[in-house]
Amino acid sequence: MMNPLLKATLFLFTSITLAGCNSGSSHPPSSNAFNLTDINNSATDVQSIIFTWTPAFDNSGVTYKICKKDISQENHCNALTSVTDRLSATISFNSLFDILPHDYFILATSGQKTQASNEMDIPHDTITRMITFFKASNPGRSDSFGQAIALSADGNTLAVGAYRESNGATGVITDGSETTDTLQQISSGAVYLFSNRSGSWQQTAYVKPSNTDEGDWFSHNSISLSNDGSMLAVGALYEDNAATGVITDGSEITDTGTANQSGAVYLFSNRSGSWQQVAYVKASNTGAGDDFGSNVSLSGDGNMLAVGASGESNSATGVITNGSEVTDSGTTTESGAVYLFSNIANNWTQIAYIKASNPGESDGFGDPVKLNHDGSVLAVGAPGEDNGATGVITDGSEITDTGTANQSGAVYLFSNRSGQWKQTAYVKASNTSAEDKFGLNIALSGDGKALAVAAPGEIGSVSGVITDGSEITDTATEGYKGAVYLFRHDSDQWRQITYIKPSFIVDSYFSNNSIALSNDGSTLAVSAPQDNTGLTGVITDGSETLGSGVTGDAYHSGAVYLFSNRSGHWEKAAFVKASNRSSFFGSSVALNEDGRILAVGTASENSDLTGVITDGSEMTAPSRLGASGAVYLY
Repeated sequence: MMNPLLKATLFLFTSITLAGCNSGSSHPPSSNAFNLTDINNSATDVQSIIFTWTPAFDNSGVTYKICKKDISQENHCNALTSVTDRLSATISFNSLFDILPHDYFILATSGQKTQASNEMDIPHDTITRMITFFKASNPGRSDSFGQAIALSADGNTLAVGAYRESNGATGVITDGSETTDTLQQISSGAVYLFSNRSGSWQQTAYVKPSNTDEGDWFSHNSISLSNDGSMLAVGALYEDNAATGVITDGSEITDTGTANQSGAVYLFSNRSGSWQQVAYVKASNTGAGDDFGSNVSLSGDGNMLAVGASGESNSATGVITNGSEVTDSGTTTESGAVYLFSNIANNWTQIAYIKASNPGESDGFGDPVKLNHDGSVLAVGAPGEDNGATGVITDGSEITDTGTANQSGAVYLFSNRSGQWKQTAYVKASNTSAEDKFGLNIALSGDGKALAVAAPGEIGSVSGVITDGSEITDTATEGYKGAVYLFRHDSDQWRQITYIKPSFIVDSYFSNNSIALSNDGSTLAVSAPQDNTGLTGVITDGSETLGSGVTGDAYHSGAVYLFSNRSGHWEKAAFVKASNRSSFFGSSVALNEDGRILAVGTASENSDLTGVITDGSEMTAPSRLGASGAVYLY
């Protein structure tokens, strides 16, 4: 029986005769009914696809090209590979988005005769089985593996945080001993490093801080990788050492815990294939409850580090480089701060201490933080900020903040010009409202010219990609939570260009979400962990808005929306679900440099598998480890 996905348009007996064809032969090749009959996963590697077809000619010496349809190419064939006298071929794909949404066919050549098969797209179930599934080497109940993730620019290094992991080990472990460690430090946290080597993913390191302690939450929402994946920064916002500055002599292991929840950051470097901790970083004005390390961001080369301390309480304003912050009197509780560090000649040094231009109590400035690739632009969120202003402000008028929109949120942009850091813009939503928490998550493009801002508490009744400003006049007082705002820097000015809501708002929400931008700012990933649609895999045809997509039959299973900027217009490119209907899929998201590889963390995933799964077994694995967590790679 013919595969139901075969296209209606068939080329069963079509041959394309090329100029000068075989005029001297008395026995030209005879054409057969020629069909591409099956596209399916390899039994040993789900990221490899097997194409199967029937013979095109009844003679030997026939070359078959596997073609991705591309009307700009000769014979509409973008050739992926070719074989001779074989009726199947296996092709490996690094990314699901390399194959979506495309049609495929086989182009057969015998002598000077060429014949094309029918066209097929890759079946949805085949695509779903291609998702690579990551678990910890030592999964534990409530570890929350996947709460934070980071992906290198080339997509070949993946860092995964499990902030509630409770192993008592210290340092970088590569011998697998973490699977048998019986020491316990509850919710101390861990990071797992994975590497893609010649198309095969494997765990390469299990990372703990040098001074592992109970309740430090090492890696909670706070992981960053350099572009090449050789430098790793990890925050531990509840670490309680009272030290200050950058420590490289190991003295932090005598942590006496005299500054409760002051926080710390740990820097690790991969030197000649071996990971090691190279610095332990504290604030210059360490204080209890500062939450230093609540968020971290590395520049592309790994030589600039931004650290948020959302609980810091100094009442200073602006960029301070003279060290005066060390006299912090703590008069603006939890206003927040950001610390900038630079690596010069292998010595990490604090170069700036940054406060908002209008610090207010509970603003939470510093969680999150994002540096662009060359470290010249810094974006800082303050989701608790309460100014009622709207739009992008550059005249300093935000300092008269009257606090009329509680927890509306704001984002602050800073730029390094001629070696001097200064605030260049104060950014609010176009439709500022109380409790929006604009700035709870942010993403910055590599060139620092595109900014995405999540407002998970925003309530609006519109849906989709909005560019006409209609969100400003939306009078809804009850709606579906969450929105993302896109800003662009052109002609030395920042402006909002797009406001994005879920494409259907019955069962999908942008609340408690994570966002990511590709290097050039043309691809945006937005998670919707509370999405209720009962689908799996990658959907590109809009079917998520139909049938089970709106019945809420998978409560809070979660989803990720992919948006693409094509010729200056933003549009939804894909709707992404887990392969195994996980819970709260989308705790974290990350894109590689060109936006073709997507990683999605799901801290609430429940299966008891371990390691890297490429056979699709997560789709049927029992749920025995609640909130052990997982990561999905597309």
